[in-house]
Amino acid sequence: MKKMFFFALAAAGMLTACSNDDTLGGNGEQNASEQQIRLGVASSKVQTRGTGTVGGMTDAENKWAGQTLWVYMLQKGSMELGYYKTPDDAATAAVGTAVFDNKEFKAPNTAASTVSGLATTADGAIAYYPVSGNYDFWGYRVDDAVTLVDNGNGVMVPDVKTVDDTDVEVGEGEATKRVVAIKINGSQDIMAGKAVPSSTDSTNLGTYKDNSYSAYAARKGVQPNITFNHLLTRFTFEVRAGSKATAGAGASGNTEAVRVQGISVESLTDGKLTVAYKGETKKAADLLTFTGNASPLKLQQRSTTAVDNNDPLVALEEVALTWPADADATVGDVLPVGEALLVAPGQTEYPLTIALAQKVKKNTTAADKEDMDLEQKATIKMDGVKAFEPGKSYKVTITVYGLEEIEVTATLVPWADGGSIDIDDDRDPNNGKYTEPTVTPEPIEP
Repeated sequence: MKKMFFFALAAAGMLTACSNDDTLGGNGEQNASEQQIRLGVASSKVQTRGTGTVGGMTDAENKWAGQTLWVYMLQKGSMELGYYKTPDDAATAAVGTAVFDNKEFKAPNTAASTVSGLATTADGAIAYYPVSGNYDFWGYRVDDAVTLVDNGNGVMVPDVKTVDDTDVEVGEGEATKRVVAIKINGSQDIMAGKAVPSSTDSTNLGTYKDNSYSAYAARKGVQPNITFNHLLTRFTFEVRAGSKATAGAGASGNTEAVRVQGISVESLTDGKLTVAYKGETKKAADLLTFTGNASPLKLQQRSTTAVDNNDPLVALEEVALTWPADADATVGDVLPVGEALLVAPGQTEYPLTIALAQKVKKNTTAADKEDMDLEQKATIKMDGVKAFEPGKSYKVTITVYGLEEIEVTATLVPWADGGSIDIDDDRDPNNGKYTEPTVTPEPIEP
């Protein structure tokens, strides 16, 4: 079932600036007051060293936890940055100072317990709209799946490039999109989105609906709310024993319960994320594309001491399979395993490997059982034709089978009566007389 996370991000961080070069947006209103940018962020519900899944599939789970987000404020309809300008009478801001140029934000924290709320700049800066101009707000989340570079001011940011439709790097004036290379390991929730005015926003803007987002729009109470959509496919896992012996409940007592020690899924890992673009709205599958070969992504889990869902995931702890107390049970208890694996979407199947271990007695005279490493392979697929979609979460239930004791039964087949041979040289010196055995018919059941 497809669910999406919507995060309302409040941009509380821009430098103050006004200029006689700034003009009105054509709405006839003139107001010298500074309009603070309040950037809202929302996340679509789902359907790491990363930090795992952002939010969840239910309203109770789908909350921000202070995740890092990156934001651009671009001139409306272009890939060019929105800038402040230097006033003639006082140099309160340098010429060409960008408002949000790959700016780091923090989503609402766990204490806020919200799916949509104001985000804050990581450095605490407060931002204001330039007096004139209309702007687009774009946001993305990549966790630790990117390479960070110095932005020229001593701040480390994702290495975003401005490119044309052929992916050739060009200046922002000629660019049609901004992209960043990513490499996933199964624990990072890659997300992206753009602020789009709601119907209420459009009503508040009246005749000047195209003046979003701007100082004019801010005066009308219209602020950007970036909706972040999940761009990967999500697998959650649960396991169960397929037999009593697998759960350590075998009659002989020679085997203990199988322990699930690891789960891995083959997925493409090298991709390119489009964080902003010109033109019509793109589908999730077009925003995040992958190339290269597949590699195994290992399932991890949240730390038992984690403060919230923004802590890095840790190595998976083994899970021992159990059997229900119900005497009529034919399958083991269903047990959840790990946090989730976030993989490249668009594939029809994903090879799956489950690492197992089981203690077994190897000799009747042995006092202790010895550990044996096992491996079970399978394939995650639906009907072999339907592809797994971005933004959707799929629950994978694995029935596990361990070692079954070999019991060899020896059955002794009785000799069958082959008949009798009578040899009498006086009566017939050259031939013996053979008598067929008497066959007793099988009794007929009534």
